[in-house]
Amino acid sequence: MEQEVSPVQPTTRKERRALKRAEKQEKRSQEKSKKGTKKIVFLALGILAIAGVVGAFFLFAPERQEPRPDLSQAITDEGRAHVSEGTDVQYQSNPPTSGDHWGEPLADGIYDTEKPDEATVHSLEHGRVWVSYKPSVPEHTKKTLEALLKKYNGTVLTPRSANDTDIALAAWNKLDTFNLNADGTFDEQRVTDFINRWRNKGPEFVPGSGGGKTYE
Repeated sequence: MEQEVSPVQPTTRKERRALKRAEKQEKRSQEKSKKGTKKIVFLALGILAIAGVVGAFFLFAPERQEPRPDLSQAITDEGRAHVSEGTDVQYQSNPPTSGDHWGEPLADGIYDTEKPDEATVHSLEHGRVWVSYKPSVPEHTKKTLEALLKKYNGTVLTPRSANDTDIALAAWNKLDTFNLNADGTFDEQRVTDFINRWRNKGPEFVPGSGGGKTYE
């Protein structure tokens, strides 16, 4: 059986000092190696965390939509003079988007009765958007329009039997008209796009409810 050989111990002071220096150097090397390993681990965890955040953003972010085309028409400005209440004004577009009008605008709101064009044109001058519909449209169409316009200040909704189409969207010098689908539905975003584009674009900016009368 081979006999285990014990390591040779330093005998002189010089050898012992050299051994201690070697041990300290080895200890420093081990500590440095541990610190380097920790840095690599923390860096890897940081990269993984950032990758997770970026991945979650692209996974749950809403799909980017391209701007939709503006379907409204530019209407020639017919002026904006005040006339006495009760005066009948003839307009060039149907419904009107500018022109002579009564001194008190139609107050913002949702109405189930027809209102005078001459009052509503004054509302358009104040930057309002006027959505009107033929009284013959289905009841669920009216409810859908009401729900849409309740989300927006600075709008007016009325029936209007003189319309050429089922629905008309009017702002100052801007007009968009269209008919319903066969089932009584319509492109709701077409309405909200018009409101977002042309609300508060009239020659006079009147914030808040806009004042005016309901013309009952």
